[in-house]
Amino acid sequence: MLNSAVSLGRAGIPVELVSELGSDVLGDMICSFLEENAVPTQQISRYHKRRSPLALAFLDSGDNAHYSFYEDFPPDRTLNVSRDFTQEDFVMFGSILTCLEPLRYELNRILDAAAEAGATVFYDPNIREAFVPDIENVRPLIDSNIRYADIVRASDEDMLSVGGCRSANEAYEYVLAAGCDHLIYTTAGRGVYLRTPSLSKYYETPDIETVSTVGAGDSFNAGIVHTLYRKGINRKRLKSIPEAAWDNIVKTGIAFAAEVCTSDENYISMQYALSLASRGPDTNIYKC
Repeated sequence: MLNSAVSLGRAGIPVELVSELGSDVLGDMICSFLEENAVPTQQISRYHKRRSPLALAFLDSGDNAHYSFYEDFPPDRTLNVSRDFTQEDFVMFGSILTCLEPLRYELNRILDAAAEAGATVFYDPNIREAFVPDIENVRPLIDSNIRYADIVRASDEDMLSVGGCRSANEAYEYVLAAGCDHLIYTTAGRGVYLRTPSLSKYYETPDIETVSTVGAGDSFNAGIVHTLYRKGINRKRLKSIPEAAWDNIVKTGIAFAAEVCTSDENYISMQYALSLASRGPDTNIYKC
């Protein structure tokens, strides 16, 4: 979610990150970096005399990332949200933090408040086997997360790990059974599949020279939410989005991801963000 937040902040979308860090130099550096990229840090918990969690990404010969994780959390952990949600808000959540029992009460409290206010909830499982070696233990939590979501964006790797799904249709059946009826299913360089109650569609991805895939999925998510926010498409309007609008939403996600794959950063570049701004103000052109 940090990568997504930075891409959104650079793109001029008002965004805040809810997370947890230690009170060390690394935590200070991360907070400074976020503030420099228009991501306020008031909602980040800082743990006294603890080291910030660290994830190392190692690229293989195909420029695909493999991860090692290190953490030093206290027994009592918390997630801070000091503002009320509205139906204009988007709540993005995902990765391993959302599958941990120590934070489950805090996460459910946030998601319940978001749902009650009518905010649009976007979930990315982002499962990494290095951190979740026993998927059986966390599958009920993942299913609960899906039930909260208005949109699930999951990779083929995610859905194979979570439900043994080997296609977009199998993944959609799993997500539907868990309680969400909007799925964006990504397959790295092999395209993107959209499944909604009224639309089933495939989108090609461009053939690009990849430098790194780290952060590509995160910025894909940012591109989706960027377009939804700019076009004023919220939870109430999801079921009536026309095909042309979905085309724009998904293709923007693909463009954000492609931009990240061509650099060694994990978020869209400032130059790309400026190019978004130079296109002029967005207008709500879709009759939903």
